[in-house]
Amino acid sequence: MEEERRRGGAAFSEVRATSRWSATHREERAPSPAQASNLDRHDHVAWDREAPRSPYIPDRSVEDPVRAFLAKLISESSDGNSQVFRAELRVVTKAGLTDNRRRVVCKVAYGERQVEVLQEADLYNTKLLDLQGKVVPVMYGCYIDVTDEGPTGVLILQYCGVPLTYELTNYELTVKHQAVNALLAIHKAGVEHNDFAERHIVVSKSPEGAPHVRIVDFGMAREHSCSVKRDAITAYEIAPPLQEFLCDELYSACDDRADIWLPRYAKLFGSLILIKHAVSVESLLEHARYIPEWADKARARQVAQNEIDDLAEERRQREILDANPILIEWSDADDDLA
Repeated sequence: MEEERRRGGAAFSEVRATSRWSATHREERAPSPAQASNLDRHDHVAWDREAPRSPYIPDRSVEDPVRAFLAKLISESSDGNSQVFRAELRVVTKAGLTDNRRRVVCKVAYGERQVEVLQEADLYNTKLLDLQGKVVPVMYGCYIDVTDEGPTGVLILQYCGVPLTYELTNYELTVKHQAVNALLAIHKAGVEHNDFAERHIVVSKSPEGAPHVRIVDFGMAREHSCSVKRDAITAYEIAPPLQEFLCDELYSACDDRADIWLPRYAKLFGSLILIKHAVSVESLLEHARYIPEWADKARARQVAQNEIDDLAEERRQREILDANPILIEWSDADDDLA
């Protein structure tokens, strides 16, 4: 074992897995803090399986076991009790380690935070099951047991590309449209993400270069009965009234974070006027609920014209942004293929 570690590798026991497999009756030993801090200086770090435990999610038997190799520490919580790693699963046969490999992400939680990966795994295995590989990652496995670091949980998920690093509204329309519709699908499956942010929007690309958006990290998610009944969100439709779209997370994602809707109202002297009336100064003034006494006819017309000009400029800026979106910062041409 020591000789293997000096060569930059690590020996470990076999763990069974398949493309749609999950189990918690076996545990992969997580790296120690010292190992985690030195991941970039090791070729691979791996986990050893511990003794069987009571199953939490039913196991699915497969012919060939796999081995997991950690490659890079992606993120770590401030208390150090939750870590996310890039890793690789490789199939093992009687002849030894094969070239059959799969890129994955391993989410490791220690102590009381192990409950988080169990709850997340339960969502993947139930409400999100039909969305795996489409708008959320495929779950390959979930393990819970006691390691040298104490109670430890490990969730193994499909690697789905790079997270967005700028505000969602700055990316191309395809990315914004996929992101909000992915969130809609998650809500329709009965789950509120509860932390919808750019760091949890990851993008891979097809061989042709087309983006594929998925939503990750359901550590804060909760079951949700969404009142939004529509099957899709259309880009650049007029924003629906709040009373017809009673879901705070979805509305905020569409209206604020993605900015994928056109404004529903124009504003004039403190009044909200349906945007369809903002086609001319006369129409806007006609539908204003209130014009103050201090605004004579010329002043009122000027204020109305300013509002129409502001709306036109907002639309122009949106078109400029769509024509020149922020490019996704791919980590590697091959590594981020869908």
